[in-house]
Amino acid sequence: MRAEITELKTARSLERGKQFWETLTSMENNPRVKRLRDFTHHRFTSRLGHSHNVAVYSYYLARKWNWKVNVESLAVGAILHDYYHYNRKEDGIGGYTHISQHPKTALNNAQQDFNLNEKEKNIILSHMWPVPRSARPRCREAVLVCIADKYCAYQEGVNGNVDIEKIF
Repeated sequence: MRAEITELKTARSLERGKQFWETLTSMENNPRVKRLRDFTHHRFTSRLGHSHNVAVYSYYLARKWNWKVNVESLAVGAILHDYYHYNRKEDGIGGYTHISQHPKTALNNAQQDFNLNEKEKNIILSHMWPVPRSARPRCREAVLVCIADKYCAYQEGVNGNVDIEKIF
């Protein structure tokens, strides 16, 4: 009986992993999402590279902590958490203004291009928490992206263009 339960858990885990990677790949192949490659993020990384790193690290944390999450929503929310098509420095947008406003901009852009569920909306809106006036994470997926975003931003800012998959 115990071996059957372990086998079932392994099969479910593999299926969730497959769903995560398929969703992430599908999102990254969207032409509008691909445009994020054109914007530098955290000094050395493209915005798409950063969002990919956040998605992968979020999924890694969910597995490491044994958290049951909606892997499709995790992938979608993570890849769209910085879904804005401007360069704040070139456009003269101040640091705090950008930090506090870009989640709303990303959500507005994402809603124009994708049909988002409530978890995905919360992931995008709350990824900057605990910045004042930012939304609070209300689901496990949003907590994971919030944590992963900080970790990846640090790694990318300090260590350059990081492939997060090589770190773990």
